[in-house]
Amino acid sequence: MVIAAGLRASYAAFFETQHIATASHWAAQWAVGYVVFVVAYALMPTDSFATMTRAQAWSATVQAIAGIYLVWLYPSFVVVCLLVIVAWQFALLLDLRGALLACAAQIVALALIKCTGETDASFALIIASCAGFQLFAVCAAQLARSEMAARDELARTNTELRGAQALLNESALVAERLRIARELHDVMGHTLTTLTIHLDVASRLTTGPAAEHLTHARNASSELLNQVRAVVSQVRKTQPTQLRAVLEDLASSAQGALQVRLQISPDLTVSEPAQAEVIIRCVQEVITNAMRHAQARLLTITIHHSGESGITIAASDDGRGGAFSPGNGLSGMRERFESLGGHLSVSSGKDKGFTIQGELPVAGA
Repeated sequence: MVIAAGLRASYAAFFETQHIATASHWAAQWAVGYVVFVVAYALMPTDSFATMTRAQAWSATVQAIAGIYLVWLYPSFVVVCLLVIVAWQFALLLDLRGALLACAAQIVALALIKCTGETDASFALIIASCAGFQLFAVCAAQLARSEMAARDELARTNTELRGAQALLNESALVAERLRIARELHDVMGHTLTTLTIHLDVASRLTTGPAAEHLTHARNASSELLNQVRAVVSQVRKTQPTQLRAVLEDLASSAQGALQVRLQISPDLTVSEPAQAEVIIRCVQEVITNAMRHAQARLLTITIHHSGESGITIAASDDGRGGAFSPGNGLSGMRERFESLGGHLSVSSGKDKGFTIQGELPVAGA
């Protein structure tokens, strides 16, 4: 449509000079207005359609003014179609009421610049046709806007479900480890203790070569009992082996709506299930907030050991930032850190994104 408007005006400049005789330096004026429209259209930011940013508002407004100016210079139906493009962009960036108001303003501006030589019937036809095309563009853009919002909401819900599934899987693994540890301790430990006692008594009541064999058997059962206890302790302390995979899965679940750059140190170990749960919940909440509130496109999450202070989690996005009040998500995240002896800090500045810094102490500290 933009190209067609330019070609139509070029044709008029060479073959329909009677339409442009009323304006001095018509070609220069048209060229300037057309270039302004094209540049404003090309520079329209497309990084976010949730709410209209200041840059998007300026771009759409400049296009609207340039389009009205071009129609004033050359009142052609093809040129009037440039305003349909502007209406589409307003409808993508505003709610239905705002989009309709913007379109109404364009129609009023068209009515105010009625050019001489046009009959009332043809003028009314152009106005009605332009209004109809703009209304169609608004409806189509609003449908696309609702689908984009539904897609983002689906991505957020998917991230939350994956986080819940990951925690459920980790809880099942931990519960199974604890069950095995209890079985080993209660069944084998009890039996081996009884066996050791009886062998000890038998070795005291027996003399000769048999007593020596009983002593070896008693020592072997005692050693086996110690090994079982060590295995039980090790099983109880084993970290969740799926932590890294769970975090990577959470990061990939936001693909399409948000690019998540996850940086985990290779030597990261988490020995406590409670700490693993806090890390998973923190990453999940950060991704959800970046998609829902920050309107971010890139989120960087770094998790690493911080020497004697334990584990450090840092996250920052390239969203709009600005003033905020902690909601249930951030408050719950801070409570989780503090319940394990850690702390969490949150900061944000206008157009500087959102930053979260949290630390968990060494397990058992």
